[in-house]
Amino acid sequence: MESKLFQWLKANKNKLLPHKSSSDKGDPCYQVRLVEGLFDPAESAEVLLSLLNYKIKFHTVQLLNLKETNNSNPENSQKRIEELRAAKQEVTDLVVEARNKDLILEIHSTVKIIPKKRSE
Repeated sequence: MESKLFQWLKANKNKLLPHKSSSDKGDPCYQVRLVEGLFDPAESAEVLLSLLNYKIKFHTVQLLNLKETNNSNPENSQKRIEELRAAKQEVTDLVVEARNKDLILEIHSTVKIIPKKRSE
């Protein structure tokens, strides 16, 4: 059985395609609409918490790798994990409140991608 997130992604694949534009500095950038629409609280929780959990997992792995090398400062990764956990709690509270008040949630999430040269 497909998850609601996977079903939504299949139904909205055209909305997810990158759109080319320019950044504030005139650099080319691409915008991808990750999430767009109205969701009941359970769907909202599945979409948003899945994204947050993935990012927490990503930064946790990064943090472990940094600690193993002993050459890098893991403070930024640790700080980001804490921020993401706080955001996860806020989203959870919002979803519970929406469910208790029989509300739906309108969610818009766009990712802006700006290709940059590596600094030397």
